[in-house]
Amino acid sequence: MCGIVGIVGDYVNARGDDAAAKLQHGLQAIARRGPDGEGTWTHDRVMFGHVRLAIVDPDPRSNQPMESDNWTLCYNGEVYNFREIRKTLEGLGHTFVTQSDTEVLLLSLEQWGIEGCLSRIAGMFAFLAHNKATGQTYAARDHMGIKPLLYARDASGTLFLGSSITSIQKMCPDANFTINKTALASYFSLGGVHGSHTCFDGIERLDPAHYMEILPNGDLNIHKYWEPQYQSNFTMVDLIAIVREYQISDVQSALFLSGGVDSSFLACVYDDLDCFHLTSPEEPYAQMVADRFGRKLISVKPDLETYEADVEAATAFHGEPMMSVGIPLAVSREVNKHGYKMAISANGADELFLGYSRTPMPEYTPDYMPLHETPSKQFMVEQLQHIFRDDRNFEMPALRDVFPSMRDIYTQSLAEHRLEGFSVSASHRWVELMTYVLSDLNPTLDAASMYNSVEVRVPFLDHRIVQGVLSWDASVLVTPELGRKAPLKEHIAKYFPQTLYQRTKLGFSIHSEKLDDISKLSEAALKQALKTKTIELQGGTQFGEYERDMIYLGNSLFGFSKWADANCLNTEH
Repeated sequence: MCGIVGIVGDYVNARGDDAAAKLQHGLQAIARRGPDGEGTWTHDRVMFGHVRLAIVDPDPRSNQPMESDNWTLCYNGEVYNFREIRKTLEGLGHTFVTQSDTEVLLLSLEQWGIEGCLSRIAGMFAFLAHNKATGQTYAARDHMGIKPLLYARDASGTLFLGSSITSIQKMCPDANFTINKTALASYFSLGGVHGSHTCFDGIERLDPAHYMEILPNGDLNIHKYWEPQYQSNFTMVDLIAIVREYQISDVQSALFLSGGVDSSFLACVYDDLDCFHLTSPEEPYAQMVADRFGRKLISVKPDLETYEADVEAATAFHGEPMMSVGIPLAVSREVNKHGYKMAISANGADELFLGYSRTPMPEYTPDYMPLHETPSKQFMVEQLQHIFRDDRNFEMPALRDVFPSMRDIYTQSLAEHRLEGFSVSASHRWVELMTYVLSDLNPTLDAASMYNSVEVRVPFLDHRIVQGVLSWDASVLVTPELGRKAPLKEHIAKYFPQTLYQRTKLGFSIHSEKLDDISKLSEAALKQALKTKTIELQGGTQFGEYERDMIYLGNSLFGFSKWADANCLNTEH
């Protein structure tokens, strides 16, 4: 796990010293992503910079940028199937000088080119690669958008790329990146900035499962390289084999353990990882899991004295407002403090495995369900009312002309995320993965962990698992005997009694006194916004999930206020 920056254009040749200085500013902005090493590379009109958090093969020979005969690679992330690909490459005559996945990725580019490489690798990544033979440069982002990749062009046509908005801003100090109100409206609607636009006009986000081709004349072409394909033979044996790949590491590693079904399943697969638990009512269950495998359980309590300052600092590091970064920030800091450099999280499992009753599954209605389970909603609009804020409940005058309506979101989401050849519930699950998970959970976890120089891996978002589980219809995922997430519970049942996995779902929860203190910050942000008329509540009928909307709006306004403070913005306008 690392951080990357790049500059591509004639400017690199014409004013090399200036370009090198700008690249260095970009590296400084992402320094916390890679405290273990720094490197730069320049060739013709291309300049790459890299900071390294060494997780696999910490040998300095694995530092970056890394070169082969024809290619140079600058890479952030992990390729989890690199050992399998390495064997294939060795069979084709390639030799290796490191044990790293970086060299496997580099020689995959050498052997198969950009599309052949991307069709084979599985993991979380954002990388820059230059083909010295053709003069073409490439930028690619992983299948599920776990790792970020931002870019911008200045007035001269020079292209700047980086792991964060802040890195782009630091490399382009003279650019006037004004606030993008449409992107900001999507933040208040979803809790994260959705789509390829960012909160700053002129800075764009490469979409997941896409790569950018930069021609020697400066022209850009963006290509999509993947979408889910139906897998008729995917099994839990396949899933567990993929999950095991995520434990490959040469540093001390840990597991985020809530005590719920998803993280407990991972604990059954990774029975030798110490565990971190955010203090919550589920702590006795987390302790049960840790004790079963003889692992240490470290309980984390947010430090309320530094909570606001920590959120503002992480937001400044990330570059965009975040609704709920404070909690993963606190957990990641404790992981780092205790000497761990890598952790594994169950992010994405709820959305993938029909863990929420809000997700429709019209192709299947079980005859009965366990008493603690809630029947599924029947209509997608109910699902969207949980994901997005209902614009009928409030208005933001400054964003009135660009705020998305629930009807528009419904129509667009259904059109964009319908999966051909899959069950209907698969499309509903894909909607959540490509909205809430992509635009809120992924960037929040990346920002929180990278601010603390910790790599967090998310096996349930491996694209092989995603398309495999999407290929299972609701009758596989929800059964009368086990309820939701039945395949995960079947595996847990080999190790634990039903009391662990057959109970009411709590969702995200922390102990009430901590939650009350944190909630007060959000409530204060909402009250201040109402006072200044930044937001106005609609009178009369309360639509959809009104109470939930008010809580989430408070959280979003708190995150927005910290972003505004970091950028010296006047939040009353």
